[in-house]
Amino acid sequence: MRVAWIGTGLMGEPMARRVLEAGHQVTVYNRTPAKTTDLAARGASVAASVADAVRGLALPEPTVEVTSGLGTVADAGLDAASGGPDGGAWAEVVVTMLPYPDDVERVYGEVFEAATPGTVAVDCSTSSPALARALAERGAARGIAVLDAPVSGGPAGAHAGSLSVMVGGEAAALEKIRLVLGAVAGTVVHHGGPGAGQVAKLVNQTLVAGVTLAACEAYALAERGGLDIDKALASVRPGVAGSPLMEFIWTRLRSGDLEPGFKLDHFLKDLGLAREAAGGLNLSGLDQVIEVAERVRAAHGGDRGTQALVKGTE
Repeated sequence: MRVAWIGTGLMGEPMARRVLEAGHQVTVYNRTPAKTTDLAARGASVAASVADAVRGLALPEPTVEVTSGLGTVADAGLDAASGGPDGGAWAEVVVTMLPYPDDVERVYGEVFEAATPGTVAVDCSTSSPALARALAERGAARGIAVLDAPVSGGPAGAHAGSLSVMVGGEAAALEKIRLVLGAVAGTVVHHGGPGAGQVAKLVNQTLVAGVTLAACEAYALAERGGLDIDKALASVRPGVAGSPLMEFIWTRLRSGDLEPGFKLDHFLKDLGLAREAAGGLNLSGLDQVIEVAERVRAAHGGDRGTQALVKGTE
């Protein structure tokens, strides 16, 4: 399929690479162009804007000149694989992987201007269920199906193609693009109408919040008690308290590594969305994690990984 990929950060880059390696045609856009370099080297086309990615209008490769009836590629200012100088639609699928809901809303304004009826747009960002529903409505008015399809599994899952994808929106649209999602996912579950995928992801993030704080506090307790961390991990791993997230956190903390698999800034954004979606529910555990994470971010910075919550025990 022809895929426009918007957002090539910590998660988006390895996901786009998996889609490219699966044999799909991919045109990428990122607001930081340097983050598209590796994908370009692997065969992706690179666009100068969101709209150009959707239209398949790639930046030219200065050393390549292809002759057409309209002149050379260099003359047209387009890559040989582009949609053409008339700006006609190219992408069958648009995938977005963006940090914040404001980014999602802004980018979809450009997507809707460039895409044509029949396009399926898939937002893999963790965002607001209400925004997902609004985008689906706006897309439907233009004949564009918009799916909310946030993912879980972190960078390791993105590289391995083993992500869990939680989908909301039209079932028929999901079936049209299942091969694209299959390149990045081990599990794809359709949860219902627009916004349902985002609700499922916020359920996931509420669980992540509790496990993250508990794992950090348990690590601090083991260390304070003088335990050998490897032996403590060997005991905990096979029991009911063991989990991939707990093991990731302990492994990072054991080496003193606070670099992000998941940034505190993004963690707090997700937990804020979960709190918003919860309405009047009393989620005291979630509120406690938010309080600790905000305190740690203020002291150590939002670019730290979530394992930095261990600093809240000091």
